[in-house]
Amino acid sequence: MSVRTAVLFPGQGVPLEGAGEEVARLRPDLLEIAIDAVGEDPFPRAAESTRFTQPAIVCSSLARWSTLGLPNPDAFFGHSLGEIVALAVSGTIDEREALVLAAARGAAMADADPERLGSMAAVRKGGIEAATELAAQHGLVVACDNAPGQVIIAGLITGIDAAAETAKASGNRVRRLDVAGAFHSPLMEPAIAGLQAAIDRTTFREPHTTVWSAVTAAPIDDAPRRLIDSLTHPVLFRPGLLGLHATGVRRFVDAGPGEVAAGLARKTFADAEGSDVVSVDVPETPAERPVGATGDDA
Repeated sequence: MSVRTAVLFPGQGVPLEGAGEEVARLRPDLLEIAIDAVGEDPFPRAAESTRFTQPAIVCSSLARWSTLGLPNPDAFFGHSLGEIVALAVSGTIDEREALVLAAARGAAMADADPERLGSMAAVRKGGIEAATELAAQHGLVVACDNAPGQVIIAGLITGIDAAAETAKASGNRVRRLDVAGAFHSPLMEPAIAGLQAAIDRTTFREPHTTVWSAVTAAPIDDAPRRLIDSLTHPVLFRPGLLGLHATGVRRFVDAGPGEVAAGLARKTFADAEGSDVVSVDVPETPAERPVGATGDDA
């Protein structure tokens, strides 16, 4: 009996060194689509802004998955931005649509907080309960429940600074993240219109493989709505992993650049017997016709 498997795709915060060259080697057609969607090659400027980072990550993840030649899993699960990749590889949208959505999302989020009043911070101790209480005290929200010991809060910088003082007094620690805004919080509401316009031009189809949503930590029920929700709602990555585990999934494969998603899964399942978390290396040359590859010609 085969092991039930979920393939994971990361969101922001993954290393992209060499990713542009990798895409150009494995899937130059995807790089062309990304350039068309963004207006320029996003990889050289990926560190500058979400308008470049997000399409670069989606482009890299799509290229990696389509060249691995892996069989379709029991589920796809993306962390925030990675949900766009999960929708593409499941056949819900095509690759071009995924890159257009990523470019629109990245641009909309970059423009959402022009004064840069918001930010995010990691709460080091106490898990989701401590982070929720701390956020409520200072007008913040829990933005990401990533893994044990990796809970992120978001909101106005003034609130984050105050939360850091409160945490310090109680023996906890709040560390400000180097991000351009309070992602996954109500401060991202101005980004909704830009992403919605791109969603309205996208054709959504029935997936051939179940996609789990990091907004609901459950199988996705309304893809357009969940893509919008991902802007202002918390990322429930740890609860989603636990939900997949409860359905019998025991193997988790990180197919994106870096090993961030795999790292979060390893922390989540540190004490779960029989759970296997792996990351994968792409081949030197593309697979002949990899199982599970998607795109305009699929």
